[in-house]
Amino acid sequence: MALSKLICDTDAWKNLKTHVEEIKKTHLRDLMGDADRCKSMMVEFDGLLLDYSRQNATVDTMNKLLQLAEAAHLKEKINKMFNGEHINSTENRSVLHVALRASRDAVINSDGKNVVPDVWQVLDKIRDFSEKIRSGSWAGVTGKPLTDVVAIGIGGSFLGPLFVHTALQTEPEASECARGRQLRFLANVDPIDVARNITGLNPETTLGNCCCIKDFHDC
Repeated sequence: MALSKLICDTDAWKNLKTHVEEIKKTHLRDLMGDADRCKSMMVEFDGLLLDYSRQNATVDTMNKLLQLAEAAHLKEKINKMFNGEHINSTENRSVLHVALRASRDAVINSDGKNVVPDVWQVLDKIRDFSEKIRSGSWAGVTGKPLTDVVAIGIGGSFLGPLFVHTALQTEPEASECARGRQLRFLANVDPIDVARNITGLNPETTLGNCCCIKDFHDC
């Protein structure tokens, strides 16, 4: 089977690379002075605002990025992912991250089976377990409530939860609900980092949580 063309060999990539060298000469301060440009680089959807106007980019930059996405057949690959096709070529299986974020009534088939119900079965278990921890009905071995959690993971298992945790620290309701509790992250096996993360924790009130970034059926 002939190898597909590398993305770096496409005209879209070469055009973008040339454009990058040109845009480097433009100061972001000057770009921010263009109100029409800034407005065109703000997108709002479903209560979320995406503002990429503070990037060293122009409308032409965005157009070239879209052309690169077309050259990479990005839309086609996204559709294959949502259709449950085996786009993970190294393991010859579906990539089911989208199923983890799907609504309860969604249908995402993998090998002829809708995997969404299985996902929600696991999510419901996670919710029930979390509620037991918060209410104190699930206590430590000595009967004391679990108030401290050490999340152990690397890469996406670390950064995703860390981002959410950081964002919720400034959300009043979340901050109030977390009063008296703490969450720490352990993202490597460095003994110094381990010692720093567990310092001051009481084993009687501490829960260790090992995260997993693989598909839900592997966790």
